[in-house]
Amino acid sequence: MPPPTTIALRAPGGPRLAGLAWDAPAGTPGVLVVPGLGSRKENHADFAAAIATRGMGALAIDLRGHGGSLGVLDGGVLDDLIAGLDALAAAGHAPLGLRGTSMGGLLALHAAAREPRVRAVVALCPARPAGLARVVGEDWPLDLAPAAAVARDDGVARGYWHATGDASVPWGGTLALAGMTPHPMRLRIALGGGHGSLQHDPSVIAETAGFLATHLGAP
Repeated sequence: MPPPTTIALRAPGGPRLAGLAWDAPAGTPGVLVVPGLGSRKENHADFAAAIATRGMGALAIDLRGHGGSLGVLDGGVLDDLIAGLDALAAAGHAPLGLRGTSMGGLLALHAAAREPRVRAVVALCPARPAGLARVVGEDWPLDLAPAAAVARDDGVARGYWHATGDASVPWGGTLALAGMTPHPMRLRIALGGGHGSLQHDPSVIAETAGFLATHLGAP
């Protein structure tokens, strides 16, 4: 498989962002990979490569203030995801999906609700707004109420994976989100582990890539 290509992108009015793109033919689905707080695109190359091996385009981005992206993390960060989806669409990919981890999972759920081009989303240990607000020391995460993003009968497939050993984001919140999510929905609560253990677990990578491939109609 060819190595990924470094690309630059920008949300309207936002800072320059850095991404890693795994190419696939136009007309195939595309998946945006969204890191969590303090993480960067290279940390999720294993998952993006798994998406590429399934014949889909993949784009992992650095959110504003992270990795190779400029700016500072603020309430405009959801626009970074829209810029990533725009880049996938400009490369000819459709339909689109997202996989986000922690803060990236919360943002991915909101981007899926905001963007009709998105037909499937996976959230790993998605952050809760109040806890995220405490960590970043700002109030903008409080505007990201997840219930409003997931309790939508819009046909988007939403998958949730969480570890019971997650001391940063208790898994009960994800269980509650799944309970208010219409089908198609998948929930997996993994025993043990921790906040970052699922994102590199080979079985979880395979399951989540398969979930997206199925609901995006990958070749």
